[in-house]
Amino acid sequence: MMMASVPQSINVLIIDDHRLFNDGLGLMLADAPDLTIVGHVYHSREAIALVREHHPDVLVIDFNMPEIDGLDLTRQLIAQVGPQRILILSMYGETRYIDDFRKAGALGYMLKTSTKEELLAAIRAVAQKSIYFDPKLADEKQFSNHADDIFLKKYKLSPREVEIIRHIRDGLSSPQIAMKINLSQHTIDTHRKNIHAKLGINTLADLVRFAIETNI
Repeated sequence: MMMASVPQSINVLIIDDHRLFNDGLGLMLADAPDLTIVGHVYHSREAIALVREHHPDVLVIDFNMPEIDGLDLTRQLIAQVGPQRILILSMYGETRYIDDFRKAGALGYMLKTSTKEELLAAIRAVAQKSIYFDPKLADEKQFSNHADDIFLKKYKLSPREVEIIRHIRDGLSSPQIAMKINLSQHTIDTHRKNIHAKLGINTLADLVRFAIETNI
């Protein structure tokens, strides 16, 4: 009688600045028999050194990180370490983001709303060097936000900055925003300074007025 072959373990490194999400994702995937979580990276600037140390089969990388974002990190990893099997996790389904990651060399792109089973399927596909993009992204109308695209192009705002402007418009303070989106208050304050510089405004009142007038 032939014995069933034991699946080869896929070594996974998770890179995400949100510690709760990073650790939670590791716990969620830990019981998959063919996966081994070899490490967690909480600061994207440390990613290259840890990739060299762990030699993971698959890198699961967050799109939006404050130090080096997922797109720049993908480019840096491939340029400095060599070809990598990279799976991006993102809240954004716009086609232009997906195309940017394709061109940068990522093999997979999944929404953070994915189920465990969907994410496992993506990791296993990327581990085999297959291209895998979230099937839900086929329905672009469900995810694309034309208004966001205008703000990103016209005002050079990042998706994170648009998100922060909306929280400010809703009356949240920097500490409240930091708690809501799991970033440090210092990072939020830095984003606010950048927003003011990009929009050419100086006061909170001006920012709120901008948000209301543009219906951001």
